[in-house]
Amino acid sequence: MKQYVSLFALSVLSLHVSAVELAKHPQVFDAGQGVSLALAPSADGKQALVQVRGINHPLDEVVFLTDIRELGNEQRDYGIRLDGRDYNLLNKRRAWGGESYQLNLPNTQGFELSYDESKTKSLKTGDLLALYQKQEKDGLQASLAAFDRKQRVADYSARLEEMDGEASKACATPLGTKVNWSALSDEQLMSLSVPSFCGEVVSQMAYLCGKDDRYKAEAKTLKGVDCRFGEGLKLHEKDGQLLFTTHPQEANQGDFINAILRNR
Repeated sequence: MKQYVSLFALSVLSLHVSAVELAKHPQVFDAGQGVSLALAPSADGKQALVQVRGINHPLDEVVFLTDIRELGNEQRDYGIRLDGRDYNLLNKRRAWGGESYQLNLPNTQGFELSYDESKTKSLKTGDLLALYQKQEKDGLQASLAAFDRKQRVADYSARLEEMDGEASKACATPLGTKVNWSALSDEQLMSLSVPSFCGEVVSQMAYLCGKDDRYKAEAKTLKGVDCRFGEGLKLHEKDGQLLFTTHPQEANQGDFINAILRNR
């Protein structure tokens, strides 16, 4: 369940936002396919209101008060808090042809933005600020900022099921990866791509089955993978189940798993 900040915290934030003075010259950018982005910097250049429109995503039409991180040479990141993590929603970079802006949305490729003069002229910063204040009072930005553990586990589980399905097809036998989600902390779920670690075993199995049909016979003797995070890399079989212990700091995990599987 998503967490919401207290009413007291919301009122403090609302007062803070009301005190923000916006610069006189906002910008609107076009990303193609009906996607646009409004950017209204604060007068002191430390923050900016950013709104993305025309996307099939929970962030659609939400106005964020972003914190600007200067990188030098007129390059900067526009950061928000999203799903329990700091997230760069917008980047400004220097390129051979001049400055460029890129919009970043979770689980999608970045959108290259181009300046839209006509939409810029019609943008009213007062309306943008008023909408931000209303959404902030309703707790919309706070709900997006809070970590949703249930959704993260569901997303990771779905990705592991996809990887299991690909391996099952390649090896012509049902394979599944189990993870003890309750053993993982919120911090681990936020900072680690669990499918990238726990799904590596079935990925290597799929590779071996695709390379040599003889390994398919080996795969048929296995029920699946039990994955956990520990102090180092381990992989062994017990009663037809592959018990895999991984660690985020261990390098070359695919090579390690591949070697174990080939020499069972």
